[in-house]
Amino acid sequence: MKRLTFLSGMVFLIISCNSEPKEASLTTSQSNSNSAESNSNTYDCLEKFNDDYSQLLTKEEMNAVYPIDFENSKVNLRSGSYGEHIYMWPSDRGTFTQEISGMKMEIPDDNSMGVKMLEFKSESSDLQSIVDFFDMGYKQLSDGEKSKIQSNLEEADADIKETGKDLMKIRENTKYEFVDGLGSSAWFKWDERYGGELAVLGGRTSFNITNKISNDPEENKKIAVELARKVLAKCE
Repeated sequence: MKRLTFLSGMVFLIISCNSEPKEASLTTSQSNSNSAESNSNTYDCLEKFNDDYSQLLTKEEMNAVYPIDFENSKVNLRSGSYGEHIYMWPSDRGTFTQEISGMKMEIPDDNSMGVKMLEFKSESSDLQSIVDFFDMGYKQLSDGEKSKIQSNLEEADADIKETGKDLMKIRENTKYEFVDGLGSSAWFKWDERYGGELAVLGGRTSFNITNKISNDPEENKKIAVELARKVLAKCE
């Protein structure tokens, strides 16, 4: 439910931004995204994996990129747009403290690696519009875009306004880095506690790679990119 609310808010955010003249919303990251894959590959072939994430990114493919301790691992596997295929196994990094309902708990800082959130964009939009729409969810917003969003929020219903403002706070504190040359567009973020997440768009198809195998953001990003390439290669 939280994710549904977040996505609804992001759609509102994007619509708000797209009401600006296009020239005003262009950024370096958007220009870079145009230099990524620009052919007509829609990656529709990935749709057949929507009911079987274990084949979208197989355990053998993951293990080939970084060795998984299968003997001591657990796996989360489910299908659909909220699906995932993620392995978790013990690391040598100890634990981190997490507060749940006012109680502090020590949580193992496990290794993890996998794929999630396979989604398909509307066929009524051209591929470049899909890239622009996708980038709006991750790029650094300009002052003009922030101002336009704020203006739209002030005119929105009270519940949307409140949710929108909360989303903007999250948006401001979540920094994504553009990853050049991967699919149609790709963005990576790093969190010291939860690790890396790579959002990838290929044509009309998007998915996320999630992983944490060390405390080094660059090492995790490199592995995430390799995993994403294995998914995209299924449609080549």
